[in-house]
Amino acid sequence: MAKKTSKGNATQSEISYAEYLYTEKNISPQAIADELERNIKTIYDWRDKYNWDETKDLFTTAPSELKKILLQAAMRVMKGEERKDAEGNPIKEVDADALSKIMKAYDYISKKANPAVCSDVLMELDFFISKKNPKLAAENTQYHRLFLMHKIEQENGN
Repeated sequence: MAKKTSKGNATQSEISYAEYLYTEKNISPQAIADELERNIKTIYDWRDKYNWDETKDLFTTAPSELKKILLQAAMRVMKGEERKDAEGNPIKEVDADALSKIMKAYDYISKKANPAVCSDVLMELDFFISKKNPKLAAENTQYHRLFLMHKIEQENGN
């Protein structure tokens, strides 16, 4: 494949879209460069400048990891053990109450389907149905679009 050249200054929405593809969709920098018709170096520059790897880590940390930390802290408290770092120095224990509140908020947010997730699922569903019953898929597509518009309005507070 030919090397992509820069096509001028990027808009913030283009950079945000590239970040979304990298952090939430786990798309490779090369695939992003191809889609946006940008030089791969530009994508790597954006990744480094805007700390995309840190953001990606946030999306890949499962709630089960946080629950594991809570359970480990509970076991230490139950046994009367002190949490220590690699050098043996005491570390402040996890604030279970604060973490519990954060997890409750996270669970609430993650149970709501955002428009991007809905769109992905509905597109996959439309494709599946079109293989089985093209007429039904065409009929459903209009309702799927209406539903997505509804979800976008909800997210925007309308």
